Amino acid sequence: MAHFLFGGGTLLTIDTRIKLLLFVLINFMVFGLKDFILGSVCFLFICVLSCLMGQKKLVWKYIIFYVIVAAIQQLCSYLPQAIETILSVFTLFIRVMIPVVLFASTFIATTKVSELIAAMYSLKIPRSITITFAMVLRFFPTFSEEIHNIYDAMKLRGIKVSWKNIFTRPLLLLEAMAVPIVMRSASIAEELSASAVTRGIDNPAQRTSFIRLKIHKRDILVLLVFIVAFIVLFYFKYQIYGRI
Repeated sequence: MAHFLFGGGTLLTIDTRIKLLLFVLINFMVFGLKDFILGSVCFLFICVLSCLMGQKKLVWKYIIFYVIVAAIQQLCSYLPQAIETILSVFTLFIRVMIPVVLFASTFIATTKVSELIAAMYSLKIPRSITITFAMVLRFFPTFSEEIHNIYDAMKLRGIKVSWKNIFTRPLLLLEAMAVPIVMRSASIAEELSASAVTRGIDNPAQRTSFIRLKIHKRDILVLLVFIVAFIVLFYFKYQIYGRI
């Protein structure tokens, strides 16, 4: 489903199946366009799309991070050869991954698990992959809340994460973080597994869904814009470097 909601800002809602196709297309784009200028143009397209989907604050954070990484990458040429090689490869990998992580974050923030499952079943994606994606989407938001709870508990005990504690009490800090994280991860996985079984996720019969998916003209338009951008950017890459 795709429609524009006009209010405090323009919010674009895209059909989940189109978002899945865009995610695949964006991965091909960012890993094929490692050049700084072409990669930055690709990143700009993803920023605009994420803003239209209501993730402006998230986009600004990634833009700032992207600028910092790009600046470090440009400054690498002034470093000794050995350090330059290592740091250039590391910053290049981060810069290439930023657009992918940005759209993945936007995808998670704007997609319900039920919509994702319905979309993947409609695309005839294997059941094992569908269940894995559903579990991942349910796990990380819950795990993020647990991390915040653990951090709050550490502050109450006077073991907050700080440079002083890192250098003076590293083992205590590691124990206070690692043990609760491992225990809660196992507990969350068990709870999600029980919840999935209760909902009949292991039932081999054909599934039905209350979610009604429908692709509209705006969905097709967004997909076509990215396909055209994909073709144009790779054409410029061919003109510049003589290869795809």
